[in-house]
Amino acid sequence: MHFYYGWAIVAAAFAEHIIAVGISNSQGVFFKPILTEFGWTRAMLSGVFSITTLLVGVLAPFSGALADRYGPRRFIALEALFLAAGYALLSQASNLWQFYLFFILFIGLGRSAGMGSIIPTIPRWFEAKRGLSQGIVQAGGGLGTVLLPLLVAFLILNYNWRVAFVVASVLVGTVVLIAAKVYRRRPQDMGLLPDGRTQVADVGAQNLNHIQANPKRSMSRVKGTSLRQALRTRILWQLFAISLTASFAHQLITIHLVPHATDKGFSPTIAATFMSVLGAANMLGKLTMGTVSDYIGRQKAMIISFSLAAILLLWLVVVQELWAFYLFAALFGFAYGGWMPLFPTLTADLFGVSSLGVIYGTVGTSNAIGGALGTFLGGYIFDVTQSYVYAFLLAMALLVVGIYLLTSLRRAKE
Repeated sequence: MHFYYGWAIVAAAFAEHIIAVGISNSQGVFFKPILTEFGWTRAMLSGVFSITTLLVGVLAPFSGALADRYGPRRFIALEALFLAAGYALLSQASNLWQFYLFFILFIGLGRSAGMGSIIPTIPRWFEAKRGLSQGIVQAGGGLGTVLLPLLVAFLILNYNWRVAFVVASVLVGTVVLIAAKVYRRRPQDMGLLPDGRTQVADVGAQNLNHIQANPKRSMSRVKGTSLRQALRTRILWQLFAISLTASFAHQLITIHLVPHATDKGFSPTIAATFMSVLGAANMLGKLTMGTVSDYIGRQKAMIISFSLAAILLLWLVVVQELWAFYLFAALFGFAYGGWMPLFPTLTADLFGVSSLGVIYGTVGTSNAIGGALGTFLGGYIFDVTQSYVYAFLLAMALLVVGIYLLTSLRRAKE
């Protein structure tokens, strides 16, 4: 049976996500050890992550546009180099301004280069299996969130947080550079067709039937919508807002779950295992909901995930027991993992793939804004109230808004 090279692209992206996303999702494990050494407030350190996330969002459309034009390989290599340099420099930081500089300049540039090139490439290689392939890729981030927080916690406990950053630098520099070698822009450049087909078929028709009522309109989007055309549609701005609400909740929990758990009396090692459970469930959610979305539609799958996450955030306000934290981590990880692969696939379904890098990068800007707000406001609300209760309730309310926008997005197209 002929091997389709698109699955090699998926494997490379999966490996990149294990390391790059896994390290990024370990920031909560670094949080208290750094605060303990320097005596900063949570808002001060949260600001580092927030500004970096905002920079990623601002640069994502530009990196996406460049990747659309020149291909993803060189930008994935830049991701590896910037992230490796950034983590190496952070291991030597001794002042707050150095954390801001190294995170913003190196981590921010590295993550934006990866965001504009890694994820938007997958829909170019797959159409009928777009949800499955994207779910597999992003499941790598879930696996990384299982493994990397435990590794970081081990290194901090047995050595210190500086050694943990050095190890992160070596891992990301090695694995992501290798992944860059595998990447290709699109199957047509290798004389192939999406999904490994041997003849031209109706492009993406199976996936679009349940998200577009007008077939002619659907096909025009599959062929490709430019960024200028997309910006004139209400659909893009609704998708922008939906992404913001999702990212707020995701980043709030990613950064502040470990500090919240230690505030409740759990040890840092036990709290780190919550992140690992979150990551394992995240991986399952991506694989499950990515595949399910190929059959029931992206929006229905996203509404299911948003609804589960909103209920869990309300529950997190009152939980105290160890089993309850593990259950929260498992279910919330499944929920936010479920919606993550659906944003790039829905964007591709709606606007086609010819300008997908820059259009998805534009959606990614809202992802960055929401993530920055979730990270910073979580720390700020805690500093003011000495509790995360209002931060969790705010995230829940935003997800409810996201659910409404998803339903109105469907009505707008129908």
